[in-house]
Parts: sequence; C-alpha cells; structure tokens
Amino acid sequence: MVADMISNRQSVIQIIRAASSDIIGILSGGIFSFSLALMLLHTTHSAISFGLESIVYPIVGLLLVVPIGNFVDTHDHKTTILVSKLVTLVALLIYSAVIFRLHDRLAASIVIVAVYAINDRISGTGYTASVHELVNERHIKPLTTIEQAATSGVQLASPLLAALLYGLIGFRGVLWLEAIAEFVVILITLSMHFHPLPQAAPTQQTAGQWAAFKVGLRYIHDHAVLWFVVQIAVWLNLLFSSVDVGLAYVMVQTLKLGNTRLGWVSSACALGMLAGNLLLMRLPSFQHLIRTVLLLTLGFGSVFALMGAWLVHPLAANLVTGGLVLLSMAMGLFLAWINTPISVYLQTTVPTHLLGRVSVTLTTLNTLAMPVGTLLFSWLFQRLLGGPLFIAVGLVLIGLVGFFWYRNRKIVHQVVAPQPSGEANA
Repeated sequence: MVADMISNRQSVIQIIRAASSDIIGILSGGIFSFSLALMLLHTTHSAISFGLESIVYPIVGLLLVVPIGNFVDTHDHKTTILVSKLVTLVALLIYSAVIFRLHDRLAASIVIVAVYAINDRISGTGYTASVHELVNERHIKPLTTIEQAATSGVQLASPLLAALLYGLIGFRGVLWLEAIAEFVVILITLSMHFHPLPQAAPTQQTAGQWAAFKVGLRYIHDHAVLWFVVQIAVWLNLLFSSVDVGLAYVMVQTLKLGNTRLGWVSSACALGMLAGNLLLMRLPSFQHLIRTVLLLTLGFGSVFALMGAWLVHPLAANLVTGGLVLLSMAMGLFLAWINTPISVYLQTTVPTHLLGRVSVTLTTLNTLAMPVGTLLFSWLFQRLLGGPLFIAVGLVLIGLVGFFWYRNRKIVHQVVAPQPSGEANA
C-alpha cells in the first residue's frame, strides 16, 4: 500500500498541517456563520436567521449525496479539495462585493450558505477519503482524534469571538477576515503532500451515477459492523436534537435563567468533547467496537435521564446551572468516545475507493436526522414538561441499547481491529 511508504515524521507533519487547517477553517467559518445570522436578524427581523444553515445544509446533502460520493471516489482528492476551497473563496468575494448593495439580503445569503454547504460537503468528504494518502496506518487514529479535539476546542470559542468581532469590526470586517482565512487554508492545503492511491476501476467510473453509488450502499449493508454504525448514528443524532432544542427552551423560556447561563451549559458540551478526545489520544483503540459503542450509548442515555430528573424539582438558579454544566460535559465526553472511534473504524477498514461514498452517506443520514429531530422536539417541548421529556429520551436510548445488543448478539463481542483498507475487501 502507498500509505505504508509514508514515514512517521511525514505523518506527524501532515497531522500538524491538517489540524492547523481545521482550526483556522472551523473558527473563521463559525465566526462568519454567527455574524451572518446576526446581520440577517438585524436587517430582516426574521427568526429564520439562526436556522438558515440547519435548513440549507440537509437539503444540499440530500440532493447531492450521490454525485459528491461518486465524484470524490473517482477524482484526485487534493485537486478536488483545492477547487472546492477556491470556489468558496470566489463566491465569498462576490457576496462581499454585492451584499451591502442589495435590498433582499436574505436571498443572497441563502445562495452563499448553499455554496458553503456544497463545498464543505465536497472538501470534507475529500479529506475523509484521502486519509490514507496523508498519513500511515498507525497515525490514522491520532489524526482523527486531534482533528476532533481541535473542532471541539474551536466550537467553544467561535460564538464568543463572533459576537465580539461583529461589535468591533462589523459584518464587513468579518467578511474580509473570512476571506483571508479561506486563503490561508488553501495555502496550507497546497503545502500538504498527498500520496495518491490507484484510481477506482474503469467500470465504476463509467457506470451511471446511481449504479456507482449503490456499490457504496451495498458495501454498508453487507458489512454488519458498518450497518450497525449507520443505524446507531442516525438514532443518536435524532435524539440528541432534543438537547439543542430542549435546553434552550427549558432554561430560557421555562426557568427564565437567561442566555448567559444557557451559553455556559452549551459550551460545557464542547468542553466535554474536547476532554474526551484528549483522553482518547492516551487510550488504546477499542477492540470490541459494537459492545463499546453500546455501553457508551447506555451511559449517554443515563445522562439524559439524570438531566431530566435534575429539572423535575425546582432548585436554585446556580444549582440548576451547575448541575446542567456537569451533565452537559458528561454528554460531550460520551459523544467524543462514540464518534471518534467510529470515524477511526471507517477510515481504517473501508476500502479507499469506496470511502467517499460510504462517508458521505453516513454524513447525509446524520445531517437529515437532526432537522427531523429539531422539528419533533420543538413541537414536544412546547407541549410537555422538559424534565419528564428528557427522562423519556434517556429511556428510549437505554431501550435502543437493549434492542441493538439483542439484534447484533452474534457480533457484539466480536474483536474489531483496524486493518489495511487499500484495495482489500474491494
């Protein structure tokens, strides 16, 4: 395999560059997104301002899941990533030049969010599919873990920085800052050394879009561990939407605790994810993936139930906030321990020429689950008490653990060790 030719030193350098690119891109993107929402809120006075991305991203993901998966798996990954970044930069510059001259800023903003959604999906899938071109096998877990930790850490800071910068330099200044950051990310990507693997077989490249994409779907369905991962991930994303909707509604509308306390609780989840990923760097790889994920999901569901129990009885504001901060950190910890090992498993076992289609399918399903969950729990929290509803969600998660354990009983104790994923199992 080509990845075996990549030295440890080269892998470490690639990890540093990838982490730097992630930190700059995610931080600037988070600042841009938050500032865009603030600008729209002030100009349109519409509540949709802060929900624009949650609507556009799933629609784009669903419409383009087939062509993006096929394209990434059959084209040079570095070129694909660079072109998507350049398109984003050009679109951002055009948006910056016209947005302050337009009367209907919402329409133009929907277009730029759609452009970001398309190119984020392309570049993200491209990076996932090219992991074996960047580092050798023993550095896949450190690369994934460090990137996840960087993402979690940046998510802690981006909303606060966005609010600060929006007040200091305005939306126009944020646009220029985002353009500079995108240019720096392009330079970092140019400096990264991709070691291309052999392209997919000609039959895959010449087949129809749907026929080619079905190869990835069939691979997921035919591999029990992957099929389990897809199902459990969709359920987790669907039910975790209750936190995004429920905590905000309960803390601000029901308990009248204010936005500041909500911000502390929300940031605690990102802090927990950061701590969880840092701990994973010191822990050995999970050998029994299904059993481990199910046990972690059991803990995750228990935290939901505890959160509901904490909200059932009226407590002092500081006590409620402190308890929710601790429980939110625990949620983030469990999420990191579930998500990162699953990502490592995908990148170390799925054949490279299918990795784009498999990863974009999983990402799209998870993305679609979140708005469905948002709509469902928005309706439920307006009609039911928050505490009992969180307890119910926790019990559903615990019940799902029992269901999946029984359904996968033949492989739940199976040792799932990383293996070379080049063209094996193709």
